[in-house]
Amino acid sequence: THPAPADPGPAPLPRPRRLRRAAPRPCKETFTVFYHESDADTATATHPPWMENPYVKVDTVAAEHLARPGRGAGARVNRKVLRLGPLSRAGFYLA
Repeated sequence: THPAPADPGPAPLPRPRRLRRAAPRPCKETFTVFYHESDADTATATHPPWMENPYVKVDTVAAEHLARPGRGAGARVNRKVLRLGPLSRAGFYLA
């Protein structure tokens, strides 16, 4: 008779995989910021007209980073400071 093979014990644990953070993808979208001055909060669906005139173009803004859902605190925020004016009325609308 042959001796029973020795029990090799539990199988070794697999090596943990390292999670690689995906590099942020650039975003190619842009949008244009306009403003319209007003002395009262009277905007409706038709007034002021929702077209370029009477709005004044401020700037065209490009998003720098593409945000992905579920990233939480690790998400990058796109920020840009824009200056309006000179303003001569009580308030303004942004579009």
